[in-house]
Amino acid sequence: MDSFQQTLKLAFAAHHEGRHAEAEALCRLLLPGNPADAQLLYLLGMILHKAGRDAEAADHLQRAAALQPAAAHIFSGVGCAQRGLGDWAGARQSFARATELEPRNGDHFYHLGLAEHALGQLERALAAFQKAVELNPRDFMSWNNLGKIFQQFNRLDESLAAYDHALKISPDYELAKTGRAILLLTAGRLGEGFREFESPWKQNRPRIFARPRWRGESVAGQTVFIHAERGFGDGIHFARFVPAVRERAARVILECRPELKSLFVLSDCAGEVVAFGEPVPAFDVFTSLMSLPGLLGITENSIPGRVPYLRAPPASNLPPAKNGNLKVGFAWAGSAAHPDDASRSMPLELFAPILQTPGVTFYSLQLPVPERDKPFFQSLPALVDLSPALNDYLATATFMAQLDLVIAVDTSVVHLAGALAMPVWTLTQFDADWRWFLDRSDTPWYPTMRLFRQTQRGQWPPVVARVAEALRRRATG
Repeated sequence: MDSFQQTLKLAFAAHHEGRHAEAEALCRLLLPGNPADAQLLYLLGMILHKAGRDAEAADHLQRAAALQPAAAHIFSGVGCAQRGLGDWAGARQSFARATELEPRNGDHFYHLGLAEHALGQLERALAAFQKAVELNPRDFMSWNNLGKIFQQFNRLDESLAAYDHALKISPDYELAKTGRAILLLTAGRLGEGFREFESPWKQNRPRIFARPRWRGESVAGQTVFIHAERGFGDGIHFARFVPAVRERAARVILECRPELKSLFVLSDCAGEVVAFGEPVPAFDVFTSLMSLPGLLGITENSIPGRVPYLRAPPASNLPPAKNGNLKVGFAWAGSAAHPDDASRSMPLELFAPILQTPGVTFYSLQLPVPERDKPFFQSLPALVDLSPALNDYLATATFMAQLDLVIAVDTSVVHLAGALAMPVWTLTQFDADWRWFLDRSDTPWYPTMRLFRQTQRGQWPPVVARVAEALRRRATG
């Protein structure tokens, strides 16, 4: 074996043992004299990918693929670098080429499935993951992804079976545990779902306190601290469980996002409300807001659905509607940071048929207005833009309480309306959030809410048409 091969072998060994800086140095030493060696370029590319330097990695890996166009592992490496760059279309092409070159390698189909899923091609992703588990039945990550995709198709029995396969192979795989728990919640099996949801969620919580966790027992004479988690909608939704904790403790301190604090204080949600980031008063035991339904043993038969459990102060600061029109607040988009925002939000132009309903004055509760929608939004002079005054959720609640109806996609706006016992129409995606269950137009969580569901994935126009017709009847009735 010549010195080049010996050094390359050492570089591969260093890479596999996690000594990536040493492996890169060895590759750099060899590269000037061997600029067209495919395996050297491949190894350097994978080292750079491991370091998160995917632009450099892709360059080296693509050069290697050009030199060895029949090497499936190199195309798979190219796909990994493209994925790191966010080039999912390129990654799909590279992983597809790898499956053509090595059609019996399940790992290539796993990576292809990830790319197809990221591109929204769920049928293709499903086929790729099915092929992956056919070739490697112990591929628990592909089984987990099958569970996720079946759930997105509302095929809950198949989803549950796939999650069970994943957990049989890898009992501690937290993604499958969480996915299975959410599936059970979607199916209305709340007792099981909340119990299972608590386990992986609890292990991943970053908040550590030097006090015992509360386990749901009576703690008469003690103070319970309930700390904040996740988004605004979850905070509003789960605040309904705090009164049950107050019945078991001497005092409850509730932490929340700062924008919710004034609303929760006015609504007397807890003995004391603190905003995230503020000093926490002394307490005896703690838990998280999202843990409460599991700790309280909530089932499908014991949902605390009494509303309102939040309140707004009496006010008359809403700009008046013209000619006695129906006053309707609306929002069409959630936070772009939400992992599934593309499915639950819609472009404002798709909302236009609702906004054209006669006999209605529309009040925008959208905050912020997405950049893509600003031109169209500014071309709608008939609506009233409340966003400059929406400083926090108490301000939003104050305006909302003066409306006749709220219409919105599945965001914190609909949770706030439901918690205030306002009439609210919620437009939901095909694979709706777990709390809306399946095949229902009502919800036990919010008795004043009506659900308008997609009947086909991604298809908002039929939903908007149904809402517009219902609103026309409401405005003229």
